[in-house]
Amino acid sequence: MQESGWQPIAGRVGHVGGIESFTLDGRRHYFGFDHKRRLVLSPAIDDAAAMAHFASRHMQAIYRGRLFGLLGKTGPRDEAFWAEAVEWSENATDLPGQPERALASAQLAASVSELGLAAQENRIAREFMPDALPCMLLAAAGDGSPDEAEGIQAEIAIVWGREPLPPGREIADVGRALQARLNALVDRAQGNWAQIFSMLKS
Repeated sequence: MQESGWQPIAGRVGHVGGIESFTLDGRRHYFGFDHKRRLVLSPAIDDAAAMAHFASRHMQAIYRGRLFGLLGKTGPRDEAFWAEAVEWSENATDLPGQPERALASAQLAASVSELGLAAQENRIAREFMPDALPCMLLAAAGDGSPDEAEGIQAEIAIVWGREPLPPGREIADVGRALQARLNALVDRAQGNWAQIFSMLKS
């Protein structure tokens, strides 16, 4: 385990959060997530034990209190506690919308290429179907604002042909604006998130 390899994100030490995970090209990545503020609290860590160790040092948990088993206590917990949370994340999620958590770099890169062609040729991209999860995670690893990710999903629906074009705009305009939004998400992401989802930038 290389503790020095997993540095906390500046300003996000000691937050209360849980563990979430996803797979990219068949490899599972874990991360801390503040569900209340919708902030990513750690780098994307591809080792379960390292994630539990990171959380025990840099995160606080919400857990059952002793009085009637009520929820609401928060505080630091040991690696054994976090190891259970890490394992739980492999089969369940509290992320909004229950997103698909199995991702493929080639599919994400192909979607970006299709977006570029749609903008260049000013046409709807029927094959453009990027997963919503990377956009949400990049936003949460940046400034944490959900508005940017939601704006991206609205423009995706237009480029995909599921929603009508706004008056006075063309597919090429929306496609270029969408790629600029994706580029900004990658650029603002902290930790190693820009590297993880670098294929979304063009």
